[in-house]
This record gives sequence, structure tokens and C-alpha cells, in this order.
Amino acid sequence: MVSRESILMTDTPYYSLEKIKRLLRNSDTRIITRRDRQEAAALGYADDDEMVDRVSQVTLDEFKKKMPSEDMPGYWQDVYNSIEPDGTKIYIKLQIREESGVIISFKRK
Repeated sequence: MVSRESILMTDTPYYSLEKIKRLLRNSDTRIITRRDRQEAAALGYADDDEMVDRVSQVTLDEFKKKMPSEDMPGYWQDVYNSIEPDGTKIYIKLQIREESGVIISFKRK
């Protein structure tokens, strides 16, 4: 059995970034919280589609870490630190839950 610590030590995402992007592009398989919409609006993103477009630009080079979900045992979250064209750092946390792409966090870092 793989220990939680050994999973955390790896430098690869838990979920396929391409699969998350694909799921988020479809409004039927995307979950975005109201809080994250508000955080994204503060960064200038007007709606869910603009948020998804921004997540679509995230690369594996921007992967920071994976972490277990505190609220949903058994689920993981992949964290990406990305930089906007104006230099603003953003923190994006993603997950796949029941075949839906989930934006857990989308905020200024």
C-alpha cells in the first residue's frame, strides 16, 4: 500500500491536467463555487467561461503540490501557481470529483 506521505512527496499531479481541462470546458461537467467566482471577479474574470479559459492556459510546469482534501476524505487536490501577463500570481487548486472538473480555489496568491 502506498503511504500518504510518499504520494505527497512526488512532484506530479494526482489528476491528469488535460482531463481536468476537458471536464471544465463542458458546463455539464464543471463545478465552480460562488466564492471562487467572487475571487476570480476580483482578478478581472467576468464569468465561468473566462475562468475555464484561464485554467486551460495552466501548464504542468506550474504544478506546485498535491494535497488531500480536508473536507472530502479520499479526494485529492492539485495546486498550481500561475502568473498573469501583468505579473500577478494566482493560486489555482483543481480536483476531479465524480467525473466533474472542480475549481477548488482561484485567487490571488
